[in-house]
Amino acid sequence: MHIKNPIKKITLFSLNCVFLTSCGASPTQDLFGSFFPSWLLCAFAGAGLAALTRVLLGVFRFNDAVPLPMLSWLAFGTAMTLGLWIIWIGI
Repeated sequence: MHIKNPIKKITLFSLNCVFLTSCGASPTQDLFGSFFPSWLLCAFAGAGLAALTRVLLGVFRFNDAVPLPMLSWLAFGTAMTLGLWIIWIGI
């Protein structure tokens, strides 16, 4: 594609520079000498927290009050994963 208008060339070049930038640092964590993606660690922790929430609700006999249990536990796990990501990595 050949663009003859210089203003369009500058605009397209500027947009490419804005949208093709990358992260300043890799979002990884060094654990036991190996680098793990931070999102993976947050996902494991979020799944663990969702399981702990399910156990605690079972202890207090609130499991019957949870509507659509499978979907609710998936939502709990996702919310906890994203919450951990925001707290740990920051926005």
